[in-house]
Amino acid sequence: MSFFDEVFSKLFKKKSSDTIPVIHEPLERSEKQEVTYQNWVTSGMCGSLIDSISDAHHKKNLGILSEYEVHILNTPYANGIAISYHADIGEEPFRMLFDYFKEQTLTMGYRLAQADRRILDKGEYEETIEKWYLKPAISTEKVEVVDQIYGNVLLEHNTIDRKPSFIKLMVNIYQDRSYTKALEFDEYLQKVFNTQTGND
Repeated sequence: MSFFDEVFSKLFKKKSSDTIPVIHEPLERSEKQEVTYQNWVTSGMCGSLIDSISDAHHKKNLGILSEYEVHILNTPYANGIAISYHADIGEEPFRMLFDYFKEQTLTMGYRLAQADRRILDKGEYEETIEKWYLKPAISTEKVEVVDQIYGNVLLEHNTIDRKPSFIKLMVNIYQDRSYTKALEFDEYLQKVFNTQTGND
């Protein structure tokens, strides 16, 4: 298995279920974390980081190396990106970037369907996975075809021995007649990377 295949498998393939979490709890942010996040969103640091990630993603599509490493998944049923941690970002801004993606998604007609934190004992290391799982908001009207917008959105913040490893963003698409055709993933990313929405 090549290095790329190994990284791709780790980031985007389904994890085995043979490891029982040592801790499995709801994912919540403290009041202090919320205040820190809001201050960060309205600061220039947030916009600068988002712009850098967006630029790294653009360069990745062109086959150009950049300071931040972005991995891309593109299939008929799921699309996504994963952002490897870089020391220049900092641990707290990296976590807030994960929260920022969630908040941006909520502005697109989504609801938070699941939020949890799992801590796994892998023997040689400890893995922590924070997850935001978002689905299109439930319509109060009875419809024959459900609007899936972009699809279901999975966000994960992965740490190894409590040190940041990567953030994964995946959109899974329904492909049956009960749902509308999903909107383009690239359009979703443009909205996720739009710092104007976060600063309103």
